[in-house]
Parts: sequence; C-alpha cells; structure tokens
Amino acid sequence: MDTEILFLINGHYNAFWDTFMTLASHKFTWVAVYISVLFVVWKRYSWRGVLGVLLMIGVGMLFTDWANAHLLRPWIGRLRPSDIDNPIAPLLHLVDGRRGGGYGMPSAHSANVWLLTFVVTYWLRNRIVAAAMSVMALTVCYSRIYLAFHYPGDILGGFALAAVVAAFVIWVQQRLSPQLMEGDVTDSKHNRIIIIPAVVVAGTMAAFLLAAAVG
Repeated sequence: MDTEILFLINGHYNAFWDTFMTLASHKFTWVAVYISVLFVVWKRYSWRGVLGVLLMIGVGMLFTDWANAHLLRPWIGRLRPSDIDNPIAPLLHLVDGRRGGGYGMPSAHSANVWLLTFVVTYWLRNRIVAAAMSVMALTVCYSRIYLAFHYPGDILGGFALAAVVAAFVIWVQQRLSPQLMEGDVTDSKHNRIIIIPAVVVAGTMAAFLLAAAVG
C-alpha cells in the first residue's frame, strides 16, 4: 500500500509541479513564515516568548534529528525510495536527477515541520494560524513523496515523532516557565496581527505557484 501511494503521487508529474514541489521541499523557502511567527510571538509575549519558542523548537529539532540519525533510521533500516540500491528506484520520476540516499524512516522534514506547527499552534492558539501552518506542513510532506525522497509511511513516522517530541517540550515549558504564556490573548490589536503567519503562508505558496508557472 505504501509503495502504491508513492507511485500514484510520484507518477503524476509535469514541469509545473516539479518546480513547485522543489520549492516547497526546501526549508529555507519558508523563511518568511518563520520570521512572521517570531514577530507575532514577540508582539504578544515580548522577547521572552520569542526565546521560549526558539528554545522549544530548537531543542525539539535537535532531539528529532539525533533520534533519526542514531536510533530510529538505523534500527528500522528502510531505504529511501530513490536510493540507488532500492529496487524501485529506476521506476521513479526524479526531478533533475536528484535522489535521496540512505535510510529515510522516519522523515526528518516531516518531523521538523510538524514540530514547528505544533509548537506555533500551542503559542498562538488561533484556528486560522493552525490551519495555515498545517497546510504548510502537508505541502512540505507531499513534496517529499512527490520528489521520491520518502514513502508515505516515512512521513507518518515523522508526524508521530513530532507529536511525541512536541508534547514533551510543551510539558517541560509548562512546568519550568508557565509565566511565558501570560501574554494578553484577548487584546484586539493582538487579534488583528495574529493571522499574519497565515497570510505569509498563503503568500509564500502563491509565490511558488507563480514561479512554477513562469519557470
């Protein structure tokens, strides 16, 4: 089933989606979203909130990357779809010949983008922002399958890892420094600016679509 879904997604390709998915897959193309999140956190919780968010995300990502590299991937031992030693690799569409190498379960991209989504949702507590961050995460995850860097199961594994790590860092934050969450969540000015990350997510994806159409 996992392989069939991979072939279904990877097999429906064209130049437009090759460009879009390549842009969506690169973590630095979403930098405007990261900046907008920190700006809104700063406006709501001051610089202490920014520090708290950065610590939670930073520590969480360090742990997910360490767990991937030293525990989960070596233990599971599942090759990426496009790894040259994977028997299905010759059957896949590779954008510009790029292929993933080595083990890919769970997906680090999936783990990190969902960890970011969970932490941001926890701090900002706004349905529009939560939906926009989730759309961003789903787009990144879909792109990793489209580009044949991961099986769908790898993506789900990254999601599960992110959920566990996010729950842990949130639990730690609530016990060590709950005062960081004492910003005014009802102030009308804050309510107006809180959707900025959602607007930036939409703008970033629109830029990807435009770049894919032009290129």
